[in-house]
Parts: sequence; C-alpha cells; structure tokens
Amino acid sequence: MSLAWLSPSVFWGLVLMAAPIAIHLLARHQARTVPFPSLRFLERTHLAALRRRRIEDVLLLICRIAIIALAVAALAGPVLRTSARTAGMAARVWRAIVLLSDIPADRIEPVANGAFKTRQFRRTVLVDALDDAVRWLDEQPASSREIVVVGRMRRGEVTHADLVTVPAAIGVRFVTESAPATTDVVIPVLAARNGSLVRLDRVAHLTSDATTASDGEMRHVRSDLVRVVAGDQILADAALATALEAGVPWADFDTPVVVRWGDLPVPASTGAGRIVSMPVPASAAVAADELRRTLQAASPPALVDSVSIDPQQLTEWTRPAGAPSPQAPMTDEGDRRALWAAVLLLLGLEWWLRRVRAAAQPIEEARVA
Repeated sequence: MSLAWLSPSVFWGLVLMAAPIAIHLLARHQARTVPFPSLRFLERTHLAALRRRRIEDVLLLICRIAIIALAVAALAGPVLRTSARTAGMAARVWRAIVLLSDIPADRIEPVANGAFKTRQFRRTVLVDALDDAVRWLDEQPASSREIVVVGRMRRGEVTHADLVTVPAAIGVRFVTESAPATTDVVIPVLAARNGSLVRLDRVAHLTSDATTASDGEMRHVRSDLVRVVAGDQILADAALATALEAGVPWADFDTPVVVRWGDLPVPASTGAGRIVSMPVPASAAVAADELRRTLQAASPPALVDSVSIDPQQLTEWTRPAGAPSPQAPMTDEGDRRALWAAVLLLLGLEWWLRRVRAAAQPIEEARVA
C-alpha cells in the first residue's frame, strides 16, 4: 500500500497556516468606556500601554490550522494505492483497435466488447498506426493495455519489424477477417506512353486459382521524375525508354530520381531529390534490364500478397496484456472526498467554538484603580 498525490505542488499552500496564528497574535479586544463623574477633576495623561502578546483560544487556533492543512491536502489529490485498487486497475482494459482496411462497424463491435475504453486507428503504413495506438495507450490511466490488429492478415500487411515498435507491456492480438473469393489489389506503376511519363493504377485480380492484371486509370506525371546520367547518354535514354515501356512499380511520384551510371557527377541543374547509382552495364543488350531492376528498388510500393499469414506465426506474435505501468498517469479515485468531508466537519466545529467563546467572554470594562 502506498500514497501518491495528483498535484503535489499544491502543498505550497501550507504557508497559509501562518494566517490564523498571526490573527490570534495581533487581534485586539475593544474595551467599553464607562465615564465616572469623579474623573472630571483628573488630568489626562498618556501612558505607554505595554501588553504581552500571547495566543488565546488554542483549541480554536488548532481547528483553523487543521482546516487549512486538510483543504490543501484535498486539493493535492491523494490516491491511496491498495492491493484491491491495483487489482481493479489490472482488470480494466484499454484497447486500441488497428484496422488494416475498411471494416464494417458491426464487425468491429465484437472486438471492442469487454474493454473499458477503445479507440480505432487506421493509417496507410501499419507502423504509423501502431505508433499512434501506443501513444494513446501511454496517455491513459493505469490499466491493462492491448492492441488488436483487425484485417485479412495477408502476407506483407503485418511483419515482425512492424511489431517491434510495440512495448512489451502492451498486449497484441490479431483478429482475422475472412477474405472474399476474389481480391483486387491496386499497384501504382510508372510507365512511358507516347513519349510522356504516366502513372498507371494497375489492378491485380487475386483469386484462389490464378492472378491476372489489367491497367486502370492513367495520369500524367512530371516529365523529370526519372532521369539517367551516363557517359553514353544515347544508350541510357534508350534503356530508360525500354524499361518504362513495360512499367515499373513506383511509390513516390513527387520526388525526382536521377540514376547515374558509374561514378559520373550529377549536374546541379538536374535538381534531383534522390540520386541512385548503378554499375555501367556490360553491354547494350542488358542495359534496359539492369536499369529496370535499379528503378524497382528506387521507389518500391508496398505490395500485398494474396496468401494469408500462417496462423502459427500470428500465434507467436500474440502476447497478453501486461500489468499496469507504474509510470501511467494517475486519476482521482475519490480519496480526496474524505478530506473534504473532514474540512466541512471542522468548519462546523470552528463555528461552534466561536459561538461558545462569544457567549462566555465578559465584556472588558475600564476599571478605576
């Protein structure tokens, strides 16, 4: 069992306990003046009034100091961590649901059942979605945490490198969605058509028996997206035209790429965003093939296989949710309510003590020696 505080900086307010002490020391009692006729023949004199300061009504002073101390402690937010409370935190599950594709809400609802709180994440790159999920789970109060990946689990959608970013204290599970009989995968392709560079959205039709491809929408892209710098520039341009005639899978259609043969310097006028080097082809016959392989490695798109990930592999990647992190943000579990109740009781006691004091204290009167 341990005691923690949500806002320990509030304890600076304890300096206010000096206020009741100062009030009790500096308070002056007003005496009532009673005139006597016999005093009219006495001359008025000024005597130095020496009065020793001392604290009166010690019980009332203690009560007021206790009110301030308990109010400051309540504002600081005490959280008493007992074994029962720790077990309750571990029983709560914050669940981040990472979607690999668009999935109907009625299919996601069973995944969210049983969780204290859930949130969905979807990004183009899986590792980005996992990072978002981990960041959200780290912001939650102490509880069990897990990530559930939902999708068709095709090879290439989830890899071991993606899951390395998930801390060991966060559980990982996989929910496999049934794949339709036919699946269409769109692969962006860089190609040359009629002397211009274009982007083709090549559609691969994946079935259980065969895979076929067809060219979909065609869009023109910047003419300087790919260039080749070589000693034999005529051969290089011919090899590039041949390589792009069949098309090259491509991901980044915004950043220009310059391929240089050998160690030739790249002119600054090219303005290339990326420079890729390749050996000088041994002959003109293999120049187009070697250049095409270089281009395929320069900007490869994420390709998804039609074959599902082995269930045994998913089992190896699965791990249960760990214990709540001690570094997790604390929340107010209601322990401050007891302190506020004590403050209210002491306020009532302070009021009663003042009433009793006012009723019992005689009025000070001027006395004649």
